[in-house]
Amino acid sequence: MAETLELDKTTTVHLTANGEMCNRLVRGTRIVPVRRKGDWVKITWRNGKKKGWIFLPNPSIKIT
Repeated sequence: MAETLELDKTTTVHLTANGEMCNRLVRGTRIVPVRRKGDWVKITWRNGKKKGWIFLPNPSIKIT
């Protein structure tokens, strides 16, 4: 099972890394990181039904 994270602040979700904003996730939303590309992380939420990219410059979160 993939590691889940809980957002500590409201975050915008983008269609592509550094692309158009498509959604906002409020604080406390559980997300599953899928892939990292620089400071951007591809995520899913709502059991994989929703997907997008968030800006998460914290390198301590390791995603394989």
